[in-house]
Amino acid sequence: MADQLRPGSSGVFRAMVEGARKVKRALTPTGDEELSPEAEEVGERLGQAFVAGRFGDVHAMTTPTFQEHTGRTQFEARWRDATSDRGPFTGFEASSVGQIDLGFIPGLEGVPQSQFVAFVEIAFSSAGLAIDDKKAFVVGAVLLDHGGEIRVGALHTR
Repeated sequence: MADQLRPGSSGVFRAMVEGARKVKRALTPTGDEELSPEAEEVGERLGQAFVAGRFGDVHAMTTPTFQEHTGRTQFEARWRDATSDRGPFTGFEASSVGQIDLGFIPGLEGVPQSQFVAFVEIAFSSAGLAIDDKKAFVVGAVLLDHGGEIRVGALHTR
């Protein structure tokens, strides 16, 4: 369920991100898991759209199922509200959080794991707040293979 103070956020999603980070640090010798060039491009496009406040562009990058459940106008309003007191954003950095079981992501429980492409975290800087600051605005995006095209299946903030 979305956090009432931060529309678009999910306590479950937040816990999964933190859990995935801990496991990634424990199991990955370098601590880094590279995004594929295609997933990196989608992460870059998402980051650019958030910096520009183009939430309609973000909605257009989501899966058809996502779009059926969340209309563009509603989506834009939610994300505009979620970012209104956090921006304007001055920059961003997209990185891989690692693997995640889609069965634990609200709305993706029925999606085959084989469609999973990446779990991307995008951290944003703003005036006086660096990307790596704990208070930075961060978005998590689950990227899925939808008929050979990478689409956003879930999008949340912590």
